[in-house]
Amino acid sequence: MRRFVCMMVLGWIIGCGGVTTAPSTVQDAPVQEITVPAEVAPFFERGELAQAVEALNGMISKQPQDVTLYSLRATAHHRMGNNDQALADLDHAITLDGRDARLFNNRGFVRLGMEQFQAANADFDKATELASKFTNAYNNRGLLYIAQQRYDDAIVQFNRAIEIDPQYIDAYNNRGFAELESGQIERALDDFNVAIQLNPKYVNAYNNRGLLRAQAGDFENAVIDFTQAMMLDPLNPKYYEHRAEVYLRQGASDKSIADERKIVWLIQLHEFGAKIASSPRPVHELTQRARHYLDVNDIENALKDLDRAVSLDPRSAEALSARSNLHLRKKSMQNAKADAVASLAIEPNQEAFSVLGDVFLSLGDYDKAIENFANARRVDPSVAEAYYAKAKALAAKGDVEKANDTLQQALVLDPDIESRLR
Repeated sequence: MRRFVCMMVLGWIIGCGGVTTAPSTVQDAPVQEITVPAEVAPFFERGELAQAVEALNGMISKQPQDVTLYSLRATAHHRMGNNDQALADLDHAITLDGRDARLFNNRGFVRLGMEQFQAANADFDKATELASKFTNAYNNRGLLYIAQQRYDDAIVQFNRAIEIDPQYIDAYNNRGFAELESGQIERALDDFNVAIQLNPKYVNAYNNRGLLRAQAGDFENAVIDFTQAMMLDPLNPKYYEHRAEVYLRQGASDKSIADERKIVWLIQLHEFGAKIASSPRPVHELTQRARHYLDVNDIENALKDLDRAVSLDPRSAEALSARSNLHLRKKSMQNAKADAVASLAIEPNQEAFSVLGDVFLSLGDYDKAIENFANARRVDPSVAEAYYAKAKALAAKGDVEKANDTLQQALVLDPDIESRLR
């Protein structure tokens, strides 16, 4: 049920909870967070990590002694899973500045994720030697001990972090996890409660408290905690996994199956995100993710992705046709028509023809609707409606023979069209 996952944010590696991935703020005076240059900050914010690396490459070529740039590039590599490149950047940064505790802490954190435990521990030792009140380094060493199932040793490290900073939420959460693993249920519950009191939106503690309650057989409250975690972090499949398991233990198989379906969708969403992050020009990947969002009718996020895709490549027929389909869903006919026409000007494709068919049907231009439906190779009730409406228009003009022929075409496509439309 549990996972040990760590993450790094904008060049500042954050010690994560034993079963969570949400970042926390380090409040340790001797160690300052770095400032992200304006040239690369938007890439990190949008998750465009390959583009961040490309921009940093250019900046490093001009400023080869800038430690911050190597640290940031290490962050991007780490988040893309390129740990060897991240280590290489941190190694070089340390050769440039061997007195920066943050760099040793960051390198230790990367090594921790690679299960290079001895080397990671040496880095955390060096970080706390350089900055004796570096709470994040103590926290990360605690995570190292959790990874080695040395829970008592981990608790000592989290105690030290809390002694330095009594408001350090991650340390309470992580200590609670170590206590839970070592069977100290009441102490673990107290720590999770403190973390939530310090920050009622701290998703890690809700998840961990849910695990504790599930382990204790308190399924009802476990479900409440996992649901709260979902509300705070709706795109994390982990909480659905935990709740699905609890539902199954409660005998609520229908609810468990619904969560399992959501898990599959979320895993696919994260796979698209990883492809986007690692691509220097992710037009196709953004379009794919937009379609994935539309599977659950998330129009807002789908439109954001398609707008980005078109901005990266205004001549992407794929992105334009997908956006035309989205506009059609929103009943924004003029925008749908404009994107479909632009897409077809680049290359013929069935999706754009299909959208134009629906647009012209809504505008009452039945000949153009039928023409575009034919190009899209569509045979469905909407096509039948176009023929039926055209038949009525012909009949109104007195062209009875053509009206009857057109009506027969509508009836072939949908024998019940007259009763359905009536």
